[in-house]
Amino acid sequence: MDQQLTYCIAQEYIRLITPSAEATRAILPNYEPFHVDALPEGASLLFTFTGGVDLSALPRKTLLEDKLFDGVRASIYHTSESRLLLELSTQERTHTMVIDRDWQEVQSDVLMDDPSDFFFINRLVMIVYGVAIAPHHMLKIHASVTELEGNALLFLGTSGTGKSTHSRLWRKFVPGATLLNDDEPILRIMEDGEVRVFGCPWSGSTPCYRNASAHVTALVHLRQSPENKLTKLRGRDSFDSLYSSTAFLHSDKKRHLATFDTVADVLEQIPVYRLDCRPDEEAVQLSRTLLP
Repeated sequence: MDQQLTYCIAQEYIRLITPSAEATRAILPNYEPFHVDALPEGASLLFTFTGGVDLSALPRKTLLEDKLFDGVRASIYHTSESRLLLELSTQERTHTMVIDRDWQEVQSDVLMDDPSDFFFINRLVMIVYGVAIAPHHMLKIHASVTELEGNALLFLGTSGTGKSTHSRLWRKFVPGATLLNDDEPILRIMEDGEVRVFGCPWSGSTPCYRNASAHVTALVHLRQSPENKLTKLRGRDSFDSLYSSTAFLHSDKKRHLATFDTVADVLEQIPVYRLDCRPDEEAVQLSRTLLP
């Protein structure tokens, strides 16, 4: 008989269906800070993810998207009028999941009690979460988040620009600074309009899986430079900085538009800066001026 695991991530609940809850929890230690014993009364699930389903007979009809990133290929197809099929491939293996149009019911061929499937379970659940949150004024961001006394800065930029390094230098030079998440934080506009950033089970190569949140004070787009200079971005430059750091699917027009709108709404409240910088204390002191 299948068992259930429920997790609360950035105030949204997801459920994993597995033949062994104990085995799946052992495979996914990064999810443990977010585990809850049961869905609270009155709460609803963002989505349910069921593993161990044979999807080999499903047709791959129209290819909608095909992306290659860090040696992992993600291909998205129509498999029927009401469902999408996502195929995730590395050089060694391929796994598949099928998603209903509302992104609420997900089935996959990953084995939820097999430790060798960790990479695929983790990545597939992350992908679904990043798309499913779009209608909820939420964004999954490629950023490193530094928090100080309840306020946070999100360091943006392409891979290799020094986001993790700058966060590490903050912890070296600013007493009390902590890392909230180092790669995949969740940004959310709360019901009262406040913009907060949440930790989650995904944090790149840095094991930082904190079930915590902080008020967002500013977004800082890093760029390597021989000199340190902080510049406020405006208009299209500020929009492009956040939008290009956000996870979304071009082929899901409804959720793509919702992501677009949330980016615009965030930028009505949160300023964006570009920090041209060296990896040194002076750069940290420049970005330090953005927090109270």
